[in-house]
Amino acid sequence: MVAPRLSLDAFLALAGNVGAEGVEIRNDVEGQEFADGMKASELCRKIADAGLSVASINALQRFNEWTPERESEAKFLFSYAAELGAPGIVMCPVVDEAHGLNKPELSHKLREALHAIKKIATDTGVIGYVEPLGMKGSTLNSQQVAAEAICEVDGQGALQICFDTFQHFRASDGPWVPELTGLVHISGITRDDLAPFDLSEPDRVFVDVADRCGNLEMLKAFYSAGYAGFVSMEPFSPAIHAAADVTDPLRSSFNYIRSHL
Repeated sequence: MVAPRLSLDAFLALAGNVGAEGVEIRNDVEGQEFADGMKASELCRKIADAGLSVASINALQRFNEWTPERESEAKFLFSYAAELGAPGIVMCPVVDEAHGLNKPELSHKLREALHAIKKIATDTGVIGYVEPLGMKGSTLNSQQVAAEAICEVDGQGALQICFDTFQHFRASDGPWVPELTGLVHISGITRDDLAPFDLSEPDRVFVDVADRCGNLEMLKAFYSAGYAGFVSMEPFSPAIHAAADVTDPLRSSFNYIRSHL
């Protein structure tokens, strides 16, 4: 999401230029990788040749709406991830303000999906990263709810949490669970005219000194708790996506974060 318009080769060069150690491969960027049918073996070679690792595949959407179609999609993505060498797949819940489900129904659907995904994850050796989302209509916005469900299906190890600093901030979520977290997404919020819950994806920018989301504090807490996984920059600002070159602002953001950790 730092540069979705770039070709794969240009994106990998960008990652290397700013000192990143890995990249997330998305299946929702038109014309790239998944959309153009690139084989996992070819993608793996290109990433390795660039001196980078794979942080994740992003994402299995609507994972907690378990259907035969979702099962087929999950099996494909987990198999692709295994061949690619990706440690895990980000899994996003249903977001629908008209879903009409009560808490017991949402709880049942979450556990049904996680139970099925646990087997697929175990069979392929690829972790399922459950990502709570904080926007209106999200059917899963709590780290604690995700952690409880993972534990109740005995999914620890095969299932982990993807912690997104913006989603946490937007949902005013409670305590996070670093011991069950396998991936962290970060992005900055600089506009100050909206309450957290009224913010949306286009408000997400690079992390800098004007950030009001608390990225530095959250990262410090995660590292203090022993977190040692990837931290992935995930802005959705249209201005960033349209920029001809984000090398300097992205490098500056990484340097700002590193200098405070």
